[in-house]
Amino acid sequence: MDNATNTSAPAPSVLRRLARDNREMGRRLARHEFRVMSAELKNPNLFELSIDFGSVDPGTVLAAKTISDDPIAAIMPRLNVTLGRIAWVETPADLPVMGLFVPDAPARMLTAALIEFMTSHHAAPFVRPVFLCQTLRPIPFLGRYGFTYDVLGDAPLESAAERLRLRYGMQQIRDLVSGDLLTSAAEQVAD
Repeated sequence: MDNATNTSAPAPSVLRRLARDNREMGRRLARHEFRVMSAELKNPNLFELSIDFGSVDPGTVLAAKTISDDPIAAIMPRLNVTLGRIAWVETPADLPVMGLFVPDAPARMLTAALIEFMTSHHAAPFVRPVFLCQTLRPIPFLGRYGFTYDVLGDAPLESAAERLRLRYGMQQIRDLVSGDLLTSAAEQVAD
């Protein structure tokens, strides 16, 4: 019989075994990535981003265009927000999206806040985080572990909140360092 014409479905036992293997490998990979990330966070120079542009003028920072006034924005699909590679759950889409404002803080404060959040996130993922960075310093680190991030620069968080809610579907924004609630979807609807 020609293999191209064989349309038999795989046996249910094979599918169950593949699903079980997928879950186990996902958890093992997340544990490995968490250990690597934890070791990297011990580096005191982790956030010392030093880029030499030479004599080239880097120019001005472009402000992100607001999409909150555009009627198309309300019907556009939201951008995918990942858990990052240090966490694993069977259905990540079931978790809410939360913004974490990453201020331009000293490296030791940023490291301590990241260790605390990442440890909780790895142990029992409770959100899909979007890191809202005031500077570019944490971007290489966050990118290495597959996290979603947005660079706010000097833009006030209040003016970016609606754009971020439409773009990512985030329900609230908290300060990574202090844990304080900065804004929530309920507040935006009430305005």
